Amino acid sequence: MLIKIYGSAIHGVAAQTITIEVNVDTGGVGYHLVGLPDNAIKESSYRISAALKNVGFKIPGVNYKSK
Repeated sequence: MLIKIYGSAIHGVAAQTITIEVNVDTGGVGYHLVGLPDNAIKESSYRISAALKNVGFKIPGVNYKSK
């Protein structure tokens, strides 16, 4: 199932529309981030893992470390 969410980003005084597409499918385990322009955005993978953990969803095969 393909879901599209729209957001925005502000750069200076201009706003840019951002389209986020999510495909939910049965089968494979985990998630993949694609189309990443730089390393700062790649760090969002950690935020996604934390958000999934905080809502009680566990991805099989992923070891969550407690601090």
